[in-house]
Amino acid sequence: MASPIPTTLKRARVGLFVVFLAQGAGFALLVSRMPTIKDRFSLSDSDLSLLTVALPLVAGIATLVTGSLAHRINSQVLLRAAILLEYLALVTIGYADTLAVLLPGWVLMGVAFGTVDATMNMKGVALQQSYGRSIMVGFYAVYSLAGIVGALAASASVASGLSLGLFLTGAAVVLAIPLLATGPWLAAARIQRPTEPATTPTDAQRNRVPWLPVVSIGVVLTSAYFIESSASSWSAVYVHDTIGSTQAVAALAFAGYSAAMLLGRVGADVVIRRLGAPTVVRSSALIALVGTALVVIAPVAPVAILGFALAGLGLCVIAPLAFAAAGRLDDSGVSVARANSFTYVGFLLGAGLIGPIADLSSMRIAYVVPLALSAVVLLNARRIVGPTAAHDVTMRDGVLSPWK
Repeated sequence: MASPIPTTLKRARVGLFVVFLAQGAGFALLVSRMPTIKDRFSLSDSDLSLLTVALPLVAGIATLVTGSLAHRINSQVLLRAAILLEYLALVTIGYADTLAVLLPGWVLMGVAFGTVDATMNMKGVALQQSYGRSIMVGFYAVYSLAGIVGALAASASVASGLSLGLFLTGAAVVLAIPLLATGPWLAAARIQRPTEPATTPTDAQRNRVPWLPVVSIGVVLTSAYFIESSASSWSAVYVHDTIGSTQAVAALAFAGYSAAMLLGRVGADVVIRRLGAPTVVRSSALIALVGTALVVIAPVAPVAILGFALAGLGLCVIAPLAFAAAGRLDDSGVSVARANSFTYVGFLLGAGLIGPIADLSSMRIAYVVPLALSAVVLLNARRIVGPTAAHDVTMRDGVLSPWK
């Protein structure tokens, strides 16, 4: 019989639920009000593209140093300080009336977001090890739920005429209260200090992992995250500018995408056990292709929102199954880490290329790229599920990405 979970660990889990909720909401609050920022500063699509690229780029750089930083200082203090700085950045962005104020706030947002993302994932993995069973999927389900709530709140704020500054300040205060209340509970989610790396010939042999199979999986991940980035960064702008909807309606595009992603993640494991991973991944890739096609041809906002929702539903299982496939390549985790790097490539390309392509042609034509990449995912679906992987390709514990 399994030992009961100590109360301290249960509280730490609740505390991490709050962190994932706050992190997901913070991202959704910002991206759902991108049309407001674009209008306030009279930004072109290319200008907005630079901003959307800068955020994950700065966040990615921050994650490179967060791992070692969390081992040098108290990770609990680091996490709480970083997420409060993230909300300070949101408030700064909300009230910024010049680029001289907006840009420092934007950089602070990126640094804080990346630091929080890395630290909460490290604590999540440490807590999972203490639990002795997988609990990470629950954290990311909360993250997806937070994205929906954040996007709906953004839509409501536009419809009510609430200014961006007041909206982001109010949201930051509301979210900071439970963060401060549950922060001390995170002490139980201790991050273990790294041990000395093994240097034996056997260990070196295990870590020599060929790149080619990882690249094959990486093609799928890059394509999937390009589509996800185009949805999170540009869906509201697309529905507002190209289709001509109000900002309140445009904010629903990301909400639809996030809602479908959440629903898909909740039920995916049951479906995989019943139908097998190959069937599920091919069907999901086809759904994503249909969804992106609807976005491209959408004559009215409801069709585009439906298209984004189908894209989210189709992509929700791609990354977990791809990481599982990478995990089968070796026992060291090297392949998983390498595959994870492709998610950043896809997200940055998706955020950075849509705007310039739209400036040269139109936003509708720019969305042909996600449509083409949906076809790439469908055509390469077999690369992330082998012939014997019908029932054993669930997400490996602890394999996480900051832009899921």
